[in-house]
Amino acid sequence: MGIPTSKRLRKPREFQEVRNQGKRILCGPFIFQCRRLAADESKARRCGVIASRRVGNAVKRNLGKRTFRELFRKHESALPLGSDIVIVLRASFDRHSFSDLESRYLRACATILREAAVDQAAEL
Repeated sequence: MGIPTSKRLRKPREFQEVRNQGKRILCGPFIFQCRRLAADESKARRCGVIASRRVGNAVKRNLGKRTFRELFRKHESALPLGSDIVIVLRASFDRHSFSDLESRYLRACATILREAAVDQAAEL
C-alpha cells in the first residue's frame, strides 16, 4: 500500500517552497505546513514528512514518517485540491497515540479548509 509518487513531495525545492510560502500550524507533536497552489497548477494533493535526527534513531524516524503518510492517505479528502503539505516531526510524537495524532492532523486540515472557503468567498 502507501502513497503513489505523484502524491509525494520529492525534491528539496518543493519542501522549501511549502516551508517558505505555506501556512504554519503548530500541533504539539508535529508542525503542519500547507501551501495551496494556484488554480492553473496541478490539482493533486501532495504530502512530505520531515524527520530530522533530533527526532530519534532511524527506527523512530521511519515510524513517524509511516504514521503520517498513512494519516495523509486515509484523510486525503480533508484537504482542499491543489494542496501541498509538509509535516515536521518533533521528538515527542511517539508519546501520543495514533488517534490523538489523527485528531490533531484533522483539526489542522479543517483549519486549512476554512481558510480555503474564506479565500474562495472573497474571490466572488
